Amino acid sequence: MPVMITDETSIDYDIHGEGPPLVLINGLGFGRWGWFKQIPAFSRHFRTITFDVRGERGLKNGVVDLADDVVALMDQLRIRKAHVLGTSLGGFVAQELALRRPDLVDRLVLVCTSYGGNGPEAISPRALADMVGWGSFTPEGTVRRGLETATSDIYRAERPEEFEQVIRWRLADSPSINAYYEQAMAGARFDLSGDVEHITSPTLVIHGAEDRYIPVANAAALAGAIPNAKLRVLDAAGHLVFIERFADVNRDVVAFLKPRKPRRTKRVEEKDWFAEARRVFRRLVGKI
Repeated sequence: MPVMITDETSIDYDIHGEGPPLVLINGLGFGRWGWFKQIPAFSRHFRTITFDVRGERGLKNGVVDLADDVVALMDQLRIRKAHVLGTSLGGFVAQELALRRPDLVDRLVLVCTSYGGNGPEAISPRALADMVGWGSFTPEGTVRRGLETATSDIYRAERPEEFEQVIRWRLADSPSINAYYEQAMAGARFDLSGDVEHITSPTLVIHGAEDRYIPVANAAALAGAIPNAKLRVLDAAGHLVFIERFADVNRDVVAFLKPRKPRRTKRVEEKDWFAEARRVFRRLVGKI
């Protein structure tokens, strides 16, 4: 059943699998369909929750409002604490949540994202134009151009049918222009550069080496700013690293969220080997 935020806005969600809860937070323009490479893997280990916010509304408080949506969903599902994974804009939301409500966030995974603000390397003017679709005259042209820039040449060459399917899904489930603009502006205003050092959740940062929307230097800065965060950079992958290199991403995430417990070794008691030898000798002598 949807979670109502306002009279005209709701959170639609799906739950897959059983186990510790894991909340996945989409990036800009992506619906929960975007987790098609993660759900089969994650649902074997976790109660995996995906969601979309439906309807029109303003985001007066920017990313804070989007983080409040996650809190509302967790309250509805009576989840007291969960692992949280966010991609791109969803990574902004995940960071905000980890800072505002650390009691709700167990382990944190940040994929193809940054801490916002003036990071070490800004998006190029060309990539920015592709993101917003400048020069494109049709919805398909805008989406195609944006997704081409979001992916590596290798991915599109090796999996052209899958890339076309992503385009179809994106066109079929696009947010309205107003909703897209509100989220984009929330992302543009986001800046936790001075705050992420206070994140207490164990954190894994994953990034594609060829990300043109959020250059990889920003991921290194993010991981360096969060205490004890781990950084994983994957070659031959762009902004959609979680789709392009899904097997590596899924494996790294599962390993991080389910750390292996140290194997218990039986305590070997020290023995008096001479005493043991004497007992054996007496038993042998007694049989003679």
